[in-house]
Amino acid sequence: MSEPTLRRAVSLMSVTSLLVPLVGVIVAPILARAFDPQDRGVLAAAIAPATLMLAVATLGLPDALTFHLAKRPAAQKLLLRYATVLTIAVGLLFAIAVWLFLPFLSAGSHVLAQLILVAASITVPGLVVNIWRGAAVGLQQWNAVALERVVQAVVRLAAFGLLFVLGLLSLPVAVAINVLTPLLAGLVYVPLLLKSQRSERPSSPGEDRALVRQFVRYGSNVWLGSIASMLLARASQLLMVPLSSARDLGLFSVAITIADLPLVLTLAVQPALFGVNSRRSDPEALTQVSRLMLLLVAVGCTVVGLALPLLIGPVFGTDYVDATWPTVLLLVAALISVPGLMAGTALSAWGRPGLRSVGLAIALVLNLGVFVWSVPIVGVYGACWSGIVSNAGLSLFLTVCAARTSHVRFSDFYALRAADVVRLRDETVRVLHAVRGALPTR
Repeated sequence: MSEPTLRRAVSLMSVTSLLVPLVGVIVAPILARAFDPQDRGVLAAAIAPATLMLAVATLGLPDALTFHLAKRPAAQKLLLRYATVLTIAVGLLFAIAVWLFLPFLSAGSHVLAQLILVAASITVPGLVVNIWRGAAVGLQQWNAVALERVVQAVVRLAAFGLLFVLGLLSLPVAVAINVLTPLLAGLVYVPLLLKSQRSERPSSPGEDRALVRQFVRYGSNVWLGSIASMLLARASQLLMVPLSSARDLGLFSVAITIADLPLVLTLAVQPALFGVNSRRSDPEALTQVSRLMLLLVAVGCTVVGLALPLLIGPVFGTDYVDATWPTVLLLVAALISVPGLMAGTALSAWGRPGLRSVGLAIALVLNLGVFVWSVPIVGVYGACWSGIVSNAGLSLFLTVCAARTSHVRFSDFYALRAADVVRLRDETVRVLHAVRGALPTR
């Protein structure tokens, strides 16, 4: 893995990923002003099953496309066709499953049931966008991935902002914006994927079948982890209303929006590391990135934590002041998760997605156990503690597995070195110079 390639990928993904949380920070207060905590919780519950579908119904095929196309770009047409057809079929089955479970998911609310069903139905074609993104990352098409993020951020901000100003932002409209925006942004991949690849892949049917079997096997290993990962992220939105209240879910939604801010760079770096390491592994570079991300997230969590009195009450409204301490707990959970996120990316890139899936399954069991026991007793605080416990278990398991797989030390994912601080300083100076050079001169 060449350092310039990794640097360019990480830089581009990081810069464009800043748009996602930035828009989230702007949109979250809009939603808080448009809806009280009760309705804000209804909105979160309405889109939760659709968001879960985006991970579960793709069967891990986006990651499988990234892994295989990074090594064999000429197999694009074969694997894309297979993945698209299979994803749409499974997506329809999941939409039917959501319909069957509507009475539980909606807690008996007719309005919420309708919103859930509409969101799940619209999400079925949106599943294909995940497939396209996985292919683009595998083909190292970072410009296309970055453009998708830009389009999604701009459209989401414009839609929420304009409709709020016009007084037209209702719950059904908010649900539609959330599920239609990713589908619209995904259209940027169409020109890329229509380009024909020079055929270097095996042309015999037998070799094609073997490639598809390898592809599906990899995807199935990733899929189990995708289910666990998305359940970890969405269990609160699926279960909070039945176990506690929509108000607690509204507070939790605000808290997690703020607590995710320090993770921006980590989440941005993941696809770049996965795509580049799938082509050529470099454990030393990846562990260094893990340490740098841990340092950056620690600084970010500290800054956000100190700024909470200026963020929650003044920005979101006094109705959401009770989200302050839950946000602090979720910041702790975010910091704990960083080494595990990096180690999980490493395992998938090195052809061991099954280990990542096992770690996510362990974390899910821990999360659900603490969640189901504590949320009926202490509400939103129980959801926060379940995140801390599960992230600690996940990071421990995945870093140990990655260390043994790559023959690096466990501490390489955590223990900062003087060279890391120097590297971070140099990269910061380089980025600042690049930004200064991009600004217009008088």
